[in-house]
Amino acid sequence: MQRSWILVRVWRWFVCALLYGAAGVLSAHAQTPATEAEEKPHIAALLPLQSTAFGRFADAVRRGLEAAMAADGERDDRLPVIVYPTGDDPEDTIDTYDRALRAGARLVIGPLHRSAVQALAISNAVTVPTLALSIPDADVMLPDRFYAFGVHLESEARQVARVARGQGRRRAAIIVGDTPLSRRIAQAFADEFARGGRLIVDQHGFTAEKTRIKKIRDGLTASKADAVFFAIDGPRVRQIRPHLGRNLPGYATSLVHTAEGAVVGQFDLAGIIFVDMPWMVAPDHPAVMAYTRPTGLFTTYEQERFYAIGIDAWRLSQMMLGSTYSGLGILDGVTGQLVPGTSRQFQREPIAAQFTQAGVRTLGDLEAQ
Repeated sequence: MQRSWILVRVWRWFVCALLYGAAGVLSAHAQTPATEAEEKPHIAALLPLQSTAFGRFADAVRRGLEAAMAADGERDDRLPVIVYPTGDDPEDTIDTYDRALRAGARLVIGPLHRSAVQALAISNAVTVPTLALSIPDADVMLPDRFYAFGVHLESEARQVARVARGQGRRRAAIIVGDTPLSRRIAQAFADEFARGGRLIVDQHGFTAEKTRIKKIRDGLTASKADAVFFAIDGPRVRQIRPHLGRNLPGYATSLVHTAEGAVVGQFDLAGIIFVDMPWMVAPDHPAVMAYTRPTGLFTTYEQERFYAIGIDAWRLSQMMLGSTYSGLGILDGVTGQLVPGTSRQFQREPIAAQFTQAGVRTLGDLEAQ
């Protein structure tokens, strides 16, 4: 019986090696999960590599971790990283987290998607420093030793509102989509823009119908809007923006910045100001230049952003191993400036940029001309 059990374990290991080793899931610093009998100190990376919806993003994070570790070079005192593949079930993620702790994890990077982060936050399972790679809903309290970092589009909308105020805009209109995320982004922009005594003069639902777009354009003129905020993604902005008039200053989050827009959308998007990671808009940024940029590996900008998240997740993990959360300083990261904020969430400040007919330029570069 004991021999059969051992053979089964060996066979499972061999299959996993074929599935994940060939795909590059395991690096020189990332090994298969240890058993409880083989407990050893390590950093656990809980990534949904087995998820249909999130697997490609999880793989991008893993590659970012590897790139950051390679840039750091070898160190005798560095904990090895063990990748723990998970799927879509939040309960499976919690079970995997517990298994990682029993195997000797001293710090955990992950989970990645929001439902797993929220499930782990209320599970009472967290006992070691844990860096989640997604920001949970506002009503979810993170327990002790549980911290969050990632792309938060509502925060980007608030930053864009501050940029618009700083450029003297006083009367903004909003184009909003029909998703909960779009509505949250629109509300975040509206709340922040109004803080300086500015006005949200109108809000319009996105449409691709030309007769309805004409009514929106007439409404913008009647309301004397001096700015329009697009709480929608790049393809939708490209559909509606040319019909609203390019003289009206436009603002957006990083949703507007897509791989497709880089090829066919520059003219339609020209002039729009948005915020994004230095990794995406500032190739000469000192932090960005320190890391290998994958060429031809990813097909979407979303994967590029998750690769950057992997880089900064590694850098934050090394800082967290040597300090308390309150003692951490500012990290000038490839995803933006990262500062320990309230509610155990790292505040991320990306870079403001603008579409031009020649490509994307940071506002800093444009102002320096």
